[in-house]
Amino acid sequence: MATFGPERMIRGSVVTHRRRCGKPNCRCADGEALHESTVLSYSEGGRTRFVMLPAAEVAAVRAAVERYAAARATLEASGEAGRATLIARLAARRRER
Repeated sequence: MATFGPERMIRGSVVTHRRRCGKPNCRCADGEALHESTVLSYSEGGRTRFVMLPAAEVAAVRAAVERYAAARATLEASGEAGRATLIARLAARRRER
């Protein structure tokens, strides 16, 4: 099983790719019974990258991605609250003058 602890976070998304393999006699050739693989999708240097995930890693990586998203949401909310406090404080100073 994966070794990601509760503190580990990963930036990206866990997605399922569905593709044709290209072999003319394969079950996927008709475009309906495509091959599936689960990957970590992330952006690096303006390019989208993919890391194929073994089935045993999918749950742990998905949980780490969710922890990252939760931490990012908390940080965004804190930043918004800080900005609102600053704007209110500056507006109050202008009214005092």
